[in-house]
Amino acid sequence: MTEERGEQFSRVELGSINKQMPRPSRLKSILAIIKILAGLALLILSIQGIHWENLVSGIRSANFTWLALAIAAVLFGLFLKVWRWAIFIRNYHIHSSIARLFSAYFVGQAANIILPLRGGELVRIGYFAGDTKTLPEIASTIALEKYLDLLALTVSGILLSYKFSLDNILNLGGWLLPLTGFLTLVFLIALLFGPAIWEKIRNGKVLPKRMIDWVDRWVQASQWLRNPRQVFPAVLLTILIWGVMWFTNLLLFKSLGLQSGGTAAGLVLILVYVGLLPALMPGNIGPFYFFARLALLPFGILDDQAFVYAVTLHAIVTLPPLLGGIIGLLVRPNRQVVA
Repeated sequence: MTEERGEQFSRVELGSINKQMPRPSRLKSILAIIKILAGLALLILSIQGIHWENLVSGIRSANFTWLALAIAAVLFGLFLKVWRWAIFIRNYHIHSSIARLFSAYFVGQAANIILPLRGGELVRIGYFAGDTKTLPEIASTIALEKYLDLLALTVSGILLSYKFSLDNILNLGGWLLPLTGFLTLVFLIALLFGPAIWEKIRNGKVLPKRMIDWVDRWVQASQWLRNPRQVFPAVLLTILIWGVMWFTNLLLFKSLGLQSGGTAAGLVLILVYVGLLPALMPGNIGPFYFFARLALLPFGILDDQAFVYAVTLHAIVTLPPLLGGIIGLLVRPNRQVVA
């Protein structure tokens, strides 16, 4: 009798605890609210002491020729990014129309910008959900993109650190270098020993046949990563993409009449890129303005000038992907994928 009462009490107690614990969806909502509040805090810090009339006059005084070149550089960089993804798609033998790639990429980019979370990659994968067999390969193309960009970020930080100390800002040795080194080691191990390791796992017959078929297909499709001739174009495009982003900042300096060089352009690129990773708020307005201004402080570009630069840069790098996303939604290509 006592044991039965104890069991009943424990069930009631566990039930009350489960009711008190936030559900996963509620936790996500709470996390999203916290992120948005953090983004608003950065926005408030960014606009403190700003004279709004100087913002308008600063934008109006921009040299249109240099500004047009900066916009053209942004568009060229987006073209290179789509091209790089198309190379990954082709190497995985996934046949898709240019319209589908354009739509998937830009709608995903727009989702990353608008939503207070980085769900754009899921949007891209969703465009290929009609054929579930290709999903592992599609996810791999996006993972390779992220890895190459992380590698480019690390190399850019190392190069920039020779002219400007990033230890107190970026903490290269604290997280960026170790993370990049670890992921590179994992990538090399998977590349060199992955097929052999998988062969031993699949022979154990402990996994469902469907999963074995999926991984078999993915391992076979990933063999191209062993071919330097097929990998090199993606690496070269990554270098060009980051060079174009760096150059865009320089062109905007010229447009706004700011006497800053490559070091300042590089620091803006790195700090804004890192600052936007958490996706704190829709549009990334607060984090973008905050980190762009922070990057300009060591070069004597303060307050109104830095804010004009941050607002202009945010506009020219944000509006084209949003416009591309709108066009991508209107195109609505056929979603059939042949692999």
